Amino acid sequence: MSYPGVPYLVKLNSKSHLVKTAQDDPVSLQWFELDQVMDFKENSGLNILGVGYTVYLGSEYETDMLLQAAQIVYNAHLNGLVTVLWMYPRGKAVKEEKDPHLIAGAAGTAACLGTDFAKVNYPKKEGAESKEIFKEAILAAGRTKVVCAGGSSETVPAFLQQLHDQIHVSGAAGNATGRNIHQKSLSEAIRMCNAVYAITMEDASAEEALKIYNG
Repeated sequence: MSYPGVPYLVKLNSKSHLVKTAQDDPVSLQWFELDQVMDFKENSGLNILGVGYTVYLGSEYETDMLLQAAQIVYNAHLNGLVTVLWMYPRGKAVKEEKDPHLIAGAAGTAACLGTDFAKVNYPKKEGAESKEIFKEAILAAGRTKVVCAGGSSETVPAFLQQLHDQIHVSGAAGNATGRNIHQKSLSEAIRMCNAVYAITMEDASAEEALKIYNG
């Protein structure tokens, strides 16, 4: 209610991390149907532009999630909404969640589902630079745009440099920054948003963005 003019994306599934993979493979099923989202959009007057959904590839339950993801993308596009699929390889069958080939496969799967954006983890591989091996996922996604999960909390200079590398070296379309913004005070968070915007939309360097953050 405090921010009625902000563009919103409605996440259609989620889960806690209380149930660990060792106990059961991850599954997160749809909570709301698209017609409910459209009713909410109309009744609330909120600027809802899209919907999001998480798929855990490699989970024993991936078939259920892939089915729901496909239907969400189809119905969202019929209603003029943008779609974002969180694509996370995860489960007992997945040995290394941030393997660059797995990340690329996840991005390619998102493209096959027809989504506008795929949100994936930044790949890691011993002896390789993440900004270079991430290019494989960008290529695998084809016309689907790729954004990176925000990851763990980082120092501001390290985060801004990584963000710059993801977009301007690897070729990501943007970013999905979470705790590196919302775990700051309001004034710091606003300056961080401005710094992120500068890198994402104005092609600023990490150094230029840091100056914006520092005020």
